[in-house]
Amino acid sequence: MSESGRRIINIIFSLLAAIIAWTFVVYNDDPMTEVTYRDIPIVFEGETALINRDLGVADISTDTVDVKLRQMRVRTNDISAENIRVVADVSNAVEGENGISLNISGPENTQVVDASTRSISVEVEEASSVEKKIVIEYEGDHSGVEPVVTSVTSETATVLGAKSEIDRVYKIAALLDTSQTSDKSKNITASLEAIDRNGDALEHVIIYPSEVNFYAYTGITKEVKLKIVTDDPDDNYVRTWYAPEKIVIKGAADLVQNIDSVSTEEIELSEMYENTDVELEYDLPEGIYLANGSEGKIIKIRVTEKEPEEEESESGDTGN
Repeated sequence: MSESGRRIINIIFSLLAAIIAWTFVVYNDDPMTEVTYRDIPIVFEGETALINRDLGVADISTDTVDVKLRQMRVRTNDISAENIRVVADVSNAVEGENGISLNISGPENTQVVDASTRSISVEVEEASSVEKKIVIEYEGDHSGVEPVVTSVTSETATVLGAKSEIDRVYKIAALLDTSQTSDKSKNITASLEAIDRNGDALEHVIIYPSEVNFYAYTGITKEVKLKIVTDDPDDNYVRTWYAPEKIVIKGAADLVQNIDSVSTEEIELSEMYENTDVELEYDLPEGIYLANGSEGKIIKIRVTEKEPEEEESESGDTGN
């Protein structure tokens, strides 16, 4: 072997020895390290117990915490934020502002040495509730498609929570991914969420039931003309109405493509004697359904009494 070859081998052995020595020192003389994990979500417990006392969480000072763990160096790559649990128990909170201690724990053989906060402020107020129809829809913007639900275990759900939170509830939704449905009806179970007008889910509310089971398939949506069907009253009232000119329907592609218009059920104007708003009902072909955004449309009926007709005066001679 040449001199240069021996030098290369010696260098390699020296590097290996240095690595082995460093590893021994790090993992034997000082095997522990401290790592900070950021934005650990706080889990709230006891909210059902709070509701049972007619109270609810209205506001919190923060919903995440940074946590520093002392742990073995060799485990660092195996530990993530998902392995850390931060719990706030609000079951004994009272109306008004509460200081709630956090219970923070890491994986086995780790130690919590620090946290960005050890307690949070929780505002509690009187509880309220609201019942709404359940909307089953795709999450996000999916133009042209919408789930068609053929049966569901519950049509409505009740949301309970702090009154200020309940006032924000816009709808109760089961949110699906488009991959969960196909052109064939299938059985699906989905959790329910209370959604505000901005599309954000409300966190500190209780929903009964918490999930629904249903059969659904992927429906194609289409905007079509709306024909308003009424009777023809003949009385002393003038009735005018205002209603949408179009609505959106959904169904299987081969059915929807053949539909250009749908009609309402007959609206009996003859029974209307004052201004009235009436929710529209539809005479839909079999297999055709209203899209979620077209439900709850109304017809505005305005009623006025006819002016009495003037009697024609009769004229004639009264002479001899």
